[in-house]
Amino acid sequence: MINGFVEEIFASIQGEGPYVGQRHIFVRFIGCDLDCRYCDTPAAKGRPASGRPAPCNAQVSPDADRREAVPGPLDGKTLLDLCQRLVIPGPAKPIVSLTGGEPLLHAPFLASWLPGVRERFSLYLETNGIHADALRKLLPFIDTVSMDIKLPSATGQAGRWEEHQAFLAATAGKARYVKTVVTHDTNDDDVETAVRLVASQDPSITFVLQPASGSLAPPIGRLILMQNEALRALSDVRVIPQVHRILDIP
Repeated sequence: MINGFVEEIFASIQGEGPYVGQRHIFVRFIGCDLDCRYCDTPAAKGRPASGRPAPCNAQVSPDADRREAVPGPLDGKTLLDLCQRLVIPGPAKPIVSLTGGEPLLHAPFLASWLPGVRERFSLYLETNGIHADALRKLLPFIDTVSMDIKLPSATGQAGRWEEHQAFLAATAGKARYVKTVVTHDTNDDDVETAVRLVASQDPSITFVLQPASGSLAPPIGRLILMQNEALRALSDVRVIPQVHRILDIP
């Protein structure tokens, strides 16, 4: 039996990208193979199977932020039950956001879990956009792909342009958008390369410039100039900050 290494499960509003404001149930997986300097979830960076598994911090109900520690790793039924108790009864199909860390590092678990839950939930994948092979195995079960393009001048790491190109190509046919975090160090060449990459696939893909917060935040004037240039090649370019940070919610 394959179990999932999950750091936390909670219900909140989607705080990033064009779906901002939607109610989501977030399943945050442990582990990431990148180390972006603007990372806002450092607690999820640990290796998924290192040492004794930490308990999952799980919200008990959608009406309050009371949490309980659930022993990990989680089997598929337990994870489904933890998500189900956060559903608000009503006409809308609930949305589960697979996030992290990097959820595609858990592709074997997700391949066993997602087929049994997609009838109950819409499934929204938040990913660093470099694991095309893992995505292809899971794509039939995913409804929406939120793909990051990691700019070297923002992350402080090497570029992953070829991996991003392959990943974006693999998302064809799905609801998708591309998000890239920009900081005060982000250079024009990186943004232009990301724009060209997206335009080469489909210039109608929504492209989100997400300003980093705090000391890494870029000047608003720079954001507007980046948007101006991106609009020369793409039809839908938006500047959207992290709304959950502004509202101070999870």
